[in-house]
Amino acid sequence: MILTQKYAPKKLADMIGNEEQREKIRQWILNWLNNKKKKPLLIYGTTGIGKTSIAHVLSNEFDLELVEMNASDFRNRAGIERVLASASSASSLFERKKILLIDDVDALQSVDRGGAGAIAKIAKENNYPIIMTATNAWDKKISTVRVECELLEFKKISKASIKNMLKKISEKEKMDVSEEIIEAISESGGDVRSAINDLQARTSSSRDREKDIFERVRIIFKSKNYIEAKRAFEGDVDYNLLKLWIDENIPNEYEKETDIARAYNTLSRADIFEGRIKNSYWAYLKYCIDLVTAGIALSKKEPYYKFTKYAFPKYLREMSKTVAIRAMLKSIGKKIGARVHANRKESALFIPLLKELGKGKEEKMMEFYSFTEDELAFIMEKSVDEIKNGKKKGD
Repeated sequence: MILTQKYAPKKLADMIGNEEQREKIRQWILNWLNNKKKKPLLIYGTTGIGKTSIAHVLSNEFDLELVEMNASDFRNRAGIERVLASASSASSLFERKKILLIDDVDALQSVDRGGAGAIAKIAKENNYPIIMTATNAWDKKISTVRVECELLEFKKISKASIKNMLKKISEKEKMDVSEEIIEAISESGGDVRSAINDLQARTSSSRDREKDIFERVRIIFKSKNYIEAKRAFEGDVDYNLLKLWIDENIPNEYEKETDIARAYNTLSRADIFEGRIKNSYWAYLKYCIDLVTAGIALSKKEPYYKFTKYAFPKYLREMSKTVAIRAMLKSIGKKIGARVHANRKESALFIPLLKELGKGKEEKMMEFYSFTEDELAFIMEKSVDEIKNGKKKGD
């Protein structure tokens, strides 16, 4: 499965970074549970540092029903009234207490009349704990919301914390990832989610796994009935990885527009059940599996008797690129830094200058900085073959 989901924190203690803020949140929710009303929290900071995860963690750790909403739910009168009705009672049908999450409140547009006012009204009249998230808590559009909340800034997670987390995950998953790669990934700017995605990308493209997933995808697309299609899920299967491959290759396998439409509709239904799984309804996983296997197989009216070269998911390919680029920049930065007496991050800023100054002098630059052919090709924005051919001409 996708590692960001597998290693999503279940308790506040499972999270990394922002220790002081997490302790404040613990005291805040304990006050609510002891019937001591508190202002809503407006948690702000960059992406991938745990703002939204906090609400999910509190829901899980303290057995609260999580009601999730987005700023887009407040963009018109009908949406506002629906939100207010949904959030009006403090307890659920199962007598569980609620916690309300309003994500990305600063995403409201200036044309979203009434949205900020509606959120501010909920914040002021709340009878249950509310967490709001924002990238920029000081946006003028949400000034009326801000005054009704207690502000809490989440800082970027330290490189050391991310590196330690990645090591633990790689050990548990038995990944063959070098110290250098983990070091490069940890340069994620404090974005935990991005770092875990990059780690998975580093291992998701191995030949053995690709061969196995290729066969499972073929079974699903070529199957004629439910039983045949379900064979694709026998053994050790990564559901989320399989789903990414299916999503990427539906238009490669199916040719008729109606077959393609039915297949993507089936995939979207699997997404709906996945959304319910996030609220701890794990019994729905079997429906997700049925939809991604048999549902996709039976979306076609008749089999396509052809060979299809299945494509590697673009999502995973792009994640892999980020890891390679970071590792390359780190290596180049170190080598430039050794010559100009600067740290590698500052040294990497010289790359555009070296590209201009190095034209026609690639071999001398390569020798001076001890660049490899790959590194020089990266700097000069050329292929490795062009670099090699250029060296031959100079010999």
